Amino acid sequence: SFLVSTLLSILTFSAMQIFKTCLTSSQLMTILGGFTGSILFIFLLTAVGNLEKTLFGSSFQTQLKEVFLCLVVSMVASASVHRVCASTCLIFSMLMIWTLNRISQEVYSAGGQVSQVKKKKN
Repeated sequence: SFLVSTLLSILTFSAMQIFKTCLTSSQLMTILGGFTGSILFIFLLTAVGNLEKTLFGSSFQTQLKEVFLCLVVSMVASASVHRVCASTCLIFSMLMIWTLNRISQEVYSAGGQVSQVKKKKN
């Protein structure tokens, strides 16, 4: 999965550079360029996370510094297309990382949530 994520990261970055003139042609395309940068962020984060799990064992979790590093790399790649792409990449990436965190909490939570029933005193 590390190799697939790395390959998709390279392809996404290459597509952003190839279609740079198209992505800067209008405001809507500039926002699409930022969204493409956030897709690059997810691919980079997946690649880094899978590499760490391979090197350090399956119990290793991705830390905040890796998330920040992948975010900076994707924002720099988006900024090479257009400055507005970098800011929209940040917004879309924050939404995606929040969504990934929610999915992770639901799937990997320990035992689920326990509901407590309170009885009224008579």
